[in-house]
Amino acid sequence: MKCPVYIIDAFTTRRFAGNQAAVCLSHKELNSEEEQTIAAEFNLSETAFPFPREDGTNFENGQSFSLRWFTPTTEVDLCGHATLATSHVLFNEVGNKNESLHFHTRSGILTVKKRGEEVEMNFPVYDITSAHLKHLHDPHQGLFPMFNAPSFLIDLIRCVIPESVAVRSVAYAAKAKKLIVEIDEETTKFELLALSPNFSEMLSIHEDGSHVRGFIVTLSPKRPLQQGFVDVGEIPFDYVCRYFAPWVGIREDPATGSAQCALAPFWSSIKKKKDLYAYQCYPNRGAQFRVRVLEGSEEGRVSIIGASMTIVRGEMVVKNDPTFYEPPPL
Repeated sequence: MKCPVYIIDAFTTRRFAGNQAAVCLSHKELNSEEEQTIAAEFNLSETAFPFPREDGTNFENGQSFSLRWFTPTTEVDLCGHATLATSHVLFNEVGNKNESLHFHTRSGILTVKKRGEEVEMNFPVYDITSAHLKHLHDPHQGLFPMFNAPSFLIDLIRCVIPESVAVRSVAYAAKAKKLIVEIDEETTKFELLALSPNFSEMLSIHEDGSHVRGFIVTLSPKRPLQQGFVDVGEIPFDYVCRYFAPWVGIREDPATGSAQCALAPFWSSIKKKKDLYAYQCYPNRGAQFRVRVLEGSEEGRVSIIGASMTIVRGEMVVKNDPTFYEPPPL
């Protein structure tokens, strides 16, 4: 059996930027072990596996799909850039003519819509709480519910943020187990890129990822142009970030849609605005997001708009043999 596969750069309008995802269009539904093995072979931050849900439909005409995402080591509950990549493949590579698609996932139903050359994704918003840490004065006190942070968080933060960089606040998205560390608003792009986490120490301090599975460093630049946080048209970003997740086999992710589900409500509450322009800083790549915290009937959701570029089109040869995924004999 031959199965079409694609490698897509998501959240970017130029090749070799944004975040890479593999998309596998298998014409038979694979099991978890098979999908995990394929994801490990691609060895990208995520590999996506869509599959038509309705009888008589396929990738070309279907509107409803199941969708799963795997890192090289584990399945994840939500992945924005691989959802964007999957939508790009279905709309632009396969030629699906529907204006919207519905993905049934471990995070519920995710709807995506065509927006010209871009795709708009409707994702959940994560509730935010502030971490109460000793010797840290939170400038956003009273904005979010407070919780007493476990003592290891201070050591974990110091694995990523050196003492030379001021930490302004620490917040937490419990449902996604994402830690948000806001740093000095005067931090430059050079300084943000210079952060060099000690991943082995992070895993030693918090080995099982029971509290933290994603570590977000973020700031809202005070002087975006001078600090290097503007796009090619010199439009300033409302907030910028980096994302580390060694607990799921990803040291650093170049573009993380699921992180915006935590950052959008965080920065929307602080900046008192619903529409935000964001940038994920990553050495030699980088990604841009336009996010909107939705109101009314869609309260508790966020709209994330992004573009993608196809990098690789190919076929994966999959033997229709149950032993294909078993390790070879020693």
